[in-house]
Amino acid sequence: MGVVVGLPGEFAQSYHLRTPGGGIDWRAKGDGTTLRPVSVPVTHATPGNGGARYDAPTGTAAFPITVHHADGGVSDSSLVLTCDEVARWGEQFAALLAQERSR
Repeated sequence: MGVVVGLPGEFAQSYHLRTPGGGIDWRAKGDGTTLRPVSVPVTHATPGNGGARYDAPTGTAAFPITVHHADGGVSDSSLVLTCDEVARWGEQFAALLAQERSR
């Protein structure tokens, strides 16, 4: 992993990179084929807006979720579950609700 400190251009045919916090420098091809952005880690997901949707051809249900990233960013996505997974999670949610109600 490296931080780009120099771009290809008039004086260089490659990217100039350095490890975060300093350290060894190295170069990567100027066409970008060896470079990939590092994704920001996900910290957690929360229910998104809207309701679940059932997709009959695939036999799956999609639930909207909001994915929260370590840098504070968020992105919308879907949690896709099979019918068996929905049933299993439904049982687990029912047990959690029963515990909460018994307090």
